[in-house]
Amino acid sequence: MRITPGMTSDNALYNLQKGRTLLNRLQEQIASGSLINRPSDDPITTRQLLDMDSKLDSGEQYLSNITKGNLSLSLTDTALQGMADIIAQVKKTAGAITSGSSDQTVRENAASQLEELKKQLVDLGNTQLGDQFIFAGFKNSTPPFSMANNDYSGTSDELTIEIDRNSPAGITIAGDALLKGTGSYGGVDMLETLDKIITAIRDNIPADIQENAKLLDSSANQINNARSDVAGRMIRFKSAETMISRNQSTLQGIVSDTMGVDYIKAATELTQQQASFEAALSATAKITQLSLLDYL
Repeated sequence: MRITPGMTSDNALYNLQKGRTLLNRLQEQIASGSLINRPSDDPITTRQLLDMDSKLDSGEQYLSNITKGNLSLSLTDTALQGMADIIAQVKKTAGAITSGSSDQTVRENAASQLEELKKQLVDLGNTQLGDQFIFAGFKNSTPPFSMANNDYSGTSDELTIEIDRNSPAGITIAGDALLKGTGSYGGVDMLETLDKIITAIRDNIPADIQENAKLLDSSANQINNARSDVAGRMIRFKSAETMISRNQSTLQGIVSDTMGVDYIKAATELTQQQASFEAALSATAKITQLSLLDYL
């Protein structure tokens, strides 16, 4: 087969274009710091990187959820600690007058103290995080507890968040289960119990004072049970956060190793490719200078 000047020229042009493409790719990689700048550079690796990017995004969302959940649970625990302190004070005040008193002033002072403690208990039951009442369940835009009639206007639901794929976790506890005794923490309606103690003290009925004061120990246990529940959730959140953070670090390392440019290696290859390209240009220039006289 006869090699014509046109074929030689086409072959030289093809090799120059190939060398120019490789040179451009090396320059782009060094400039961007990434081995893959478009899907066509490596379709299979690109698919893997997209999958890892999706997992990284999900991990960031889970970590954000955990941060918000921890904030809600921390505020809940603070409120529960306040409630525990109030119940302890109620026990102390009621215990000092369980046998009644013939002195009306003493009874009125004790009853007034208990009324103030009840107000504090209701205020803690209406604790807010931002514009949401944390013990109100789904109906969290209005205060769930009322001093007037001891009603609970929230729902019995707990707000949940995803802390991992298909892994929801509660970040609130229902106020009725806590203070009204309708859930698994205990069966004491603390607000009603306080009212009964206050009435018994004012009416000077020792038997009623003693009977209702016995429920204060159960009330304290009820709050402690809720605190244990919250503490368990926070431990779960911490474990999830640690695991997700490790996964994020591992994925980021893989992405960096896969896409990151080894600048020393790339610079060496760039220098070699530039030398090869310039040599190809020089050789091509000499070939294209051939004339008819060169064949005579």
